[in-house]
Amino acid sequence: MRILATLVLIPVLAHGGDMVQGELGWLAGCWDSADKSGREVWVQDDKHSLAGFSVALNGSKVGFHEVLRIRQDKNGGWAYTAHPAGQAPATFSAAQITANSVVFTNPGHDYPQQIRYQKTGKRLVATISLLGGDNPNVFDKAACE
Repeated sequence: MRILATLVLIPVLAHGGDMVQGELGWLAGCWDSADKSGREVWVQDDKHSLAGFSVALNGSKVGFHEVLRIRQDKNGGWAYTAHPAGQAPATFSAAQITANSVVFTNPGHDYPQQIRYQKTGKRLVATISLLGGDNPNVFDKAACE
């Protein structure tokens, strides 16, 4: 997993320079599931974009991975684009943003249609679901050590 993290983040870190805290800067960091089978990492490029990746392990092998991007457009709206391995990318628009949470939606996508991040202290809960929260999958993660 460290090799994949390094390969994905080298270009991001090289571009990042001094990070400016933006509206979604609280999401930046490394987040591990309790059993260490899943990791999500976000790096803030500047106050208008974040780059990330998510990895799920199946034993000692990578079972799933995706490259993630959040960007703010010129009108101030935020878009979340996921590039899951072996699948077409999907983009979700921010429907709600608070000081420590964000909800992205895409009603035209099969699943998920909604992605929610909620940060509480050193924990990040990511929930993917259908619109309105039906059929949820919850990923509770703590800051990496």
